[in-house]
Amino acid sequence: MESPSSSPYAGQKRKIADMSSDEEEEEDYRPTMGFRGFARASSRSESPPSHGGLGSARRNPRNNTAQPAMKGGGNNANKGMSGGNSFAARMMAKMGYVEGQGLGSSGQGIVNPIEAQARPTGAGLGAVREKTKQAREEEKRAAALRGESVEDSSDEERKRRRKKKEERKREGWSGTGTPVARAKPQFRTAREMEKDMEGLEVPNVLKSLIDATGKDQKVLTSTAGLMTPQTFVTQGEGEAWKIAQRARNDLEAFADEWKGLTERKKYIELEEAQVVEQLDTNQLKADQLSELVTAIGQLEIFQKEDTRAKFDEITDKLESMEIKYRNEIDEYRLPEMAVAALHPLFRQAMEEWEPLKDPTFLVSNLRRLQPLLLRKANTEHTQRQSTSPYETMIYTLWLPRVRSALLNDWDVYEPAPATSLIVAWKELLPSFVYTNVLDQLVVPKLTNGLKDWKPRSSSRRHHTSSTNNSRLPWWLFTWLQYLDERHTNPKQPTGLLSDAKRKFRVVLDSWDLNKGLINGIELWRDALGSEFDTCLRNHLLPRLGRHLREDFEVNPQDQDLTALENVLKWKDFFKPNVMGLLLVAEFFPKWHNILYIWLTNDPNYEEVAEWFTWWRTQIPADINDLTIVDDEWNKGLQTMDLASQLGDRAAAELPPPSSTTTATTTNPTDKPTAAAPTTTAEQPRKPKIIEEVAFKDILESWCMEQGLIMLPLREAHPQNGQPLFRITASATGKGGVVAFVQGDVVWVQNKKAKEIWEPMGLEDQLVEKAEGR
Repeated sequence: MESPSSSPYAGQKRKIADMSSDEEEEEDYRPTMGFRGFARASSRSESPPSHGGLGSARRNPRNNTAQPAMKGGGNNANKGMSGGNSFAARMMAKMGYVEGQGLGSSGQGIVNPIEAQARPTGAGLGAVREKTKQAREEEKRAAALRGESVEDSSDEERKRRRKKKEERKREGWSGTGTPVARAKPQFRTAREMEKDMEGLEVPNVLKSLIDATGKDQKVLTSTAGLMTPQTFVTQGEGEAWKIAQRARNDLEAFADEWKGLTERKKYIELEEAQVVEQLDTNQLKADQLSELVTAIGQLEIFQKEDTRAKFDEITDKLESMEIKYRNEIDEYRLPEMAVAALHPLFRQAMEEWEPLKDPTFLVSNLRRLQPLLLRKANTEHTQRQSTSPYETMIYTLWLPRVRSALLNDWDVYEPAPATSLIVAWKELLPSFVYTNVLDQLVVPKLTNGLKDWKPRSSSRRHHTSSTNNSRLPWWLFTWLQYLDERHTNPKQPTGLLSDAKRKFRVVLDSWDLNKGLINGIELWRDALGSEFDTCLRNHLLPRLGRHLREDFEVNPQDQDLTALENVLKWKDFFKPNVMGLLLVAEFFPKWHNILYIWLTNDPNYEEVAEWFTWWRTQIPADINDLTIVDDEWNKGLQTMDLASQLGDRAAAELPPPSSTTTATTTNPTDKPTAAAPTTTAEQPRKPKIIEEVAFKDILESWCMEQGLIMLPLREAHPQNGQPLFRITASATGKGGVVAFVQGDVVWVQNKKAKEIWEPMGLEDQLVEKAEGR
């Protein structure tokens, strides 16, 4: 009989086992019992030989000579590559290679040559490791250069096996798979079972069992002895032991059954109590539903025929029903029932209702039913519908009637009926219906009314009432408290107040200053806020200055204060320093000029002093307290003092005021005369520029009202140098007329003779020319 080593497969098995490159993995794969692997040769190389295992020499005689040849060739190759004087070494040294480092410019390549890994004859993929130890080391070295770590599949598999082994040890299993010993069963005596099972009667014969297995009979207090195997002397003793064992088993079965029946009885009693309680609750709900059905049936019975009386009657019934069934509103869906009961009457009432004449119609009834109709349903577990029944009723019945009244019957210049309607129904309307009324009904009519309101005109084309012709759109201000920020913020590019602000500019540009303050100017200030001051500064202040400059004269003999009083009426709407600057620029130059004329023509100084004191009392005290105004009064006193010192020479030597344009006599010893040229040089008088800019703004606003476009041409008039504009009605900016602004007049170019410019005001003729008619 051959030994195991002489088997034809022994060499192959040995070679496969020897090809493992890891001792630890070889131990993991070792069977737990019945087999022990071969020991590894210490001199064997890491990679296996290229030919078969033991005994293969008999099958292939050439193996004995091929293997040494391969070994010798490999050694020569390694020696040739590692030799310092070899051709390959010299060539690689020239290219920068250093022995012991990796290939490449930064040493990132491999260090050792690629090693081939051969599989044994007949071994398929997976039988051995495809990567050699040298290849794995190269991968780890390259990963370390990149700052990474690499774990090959063998390392991961080894960790998993170790983890499983530790888990098996923790669970108490041995290495051979021996299970843990089971716990021994415990038995109860008859008395213990009788004690545990209340109500169970154990026969007396089972309470004391006789042990007749020995020579002496004795009473057993435990059944432990019955479970041990016994040897009986006689057949009767064996039968007695069998009877006792059977009785014991029956008793335990009866005890377990008794316990189950007892627990079942308790459960059935508890279940019975719950069923009885549920039946009582269902009976109460059935009685309650019967009463509710009866109450709902009473909703269709009315004592009167009038629609309003019917509505009052059904309101009383629904209100009492809401109080009685308040806790069951959501359960019985009473809001839907209430809307179904109100719907026919509400439709009939809406057909007879005139919203603008009776805005509070049915409001009191719906407010009483508000807890029922506007109740918010619990939407935590159920998705809310798009609209509730009440919202649908308001949207389909109430909104069309109100839309018809507001569009056809409401006069936008009489806001009281519409505002009363909105105030009365605001709390009862769904939010989207309320927004719909304001945005789609009220705001468009207010926009059209504001567009038709022309402050420049004294009469209106389609409206003849004095309310429509007023210069205050108070009907617009009434609605501001109900609108959103888009329409109530004057800084917005669009909206009602943005349009009203442009109209207010036109009012300021065209207001007759002799009439005093604009009617309702306080309302404008409250509505426009900070934009109010901006409008006054840009549009009214230049006109006040021009009014003082053109319409006011200082005349000691017959003084007319009308123009000055017209200006001072506006002082509460400007800061005191603004009014002070206005007086310094327009009033005091005229006053100083008259003082100079008086002092140079044989004056009576007592009259001059009285005149000075009188004028100072005409200016409000808060303006007189300003430094710039007080300096002007002091300047007049200095002029009077200098004239009294000069005496008869005042006519020739008294210097004129610094603001006059006439030539003055300089006197280096006199401080007022020396300061005169400097003050004259610092006087920036540009009334014409302010006038042109103001009128240009007026022209732009007028073009916007008329639907015209005013485009700058980036050209100037050849004679006067004024910038040219094109006024046209075309959206493309073509056509129309070419014009320039000079003073308060628009000069339009003649289309046939372009060198001719015709003056034209803001009238219909300019609109016709701009439209090409």
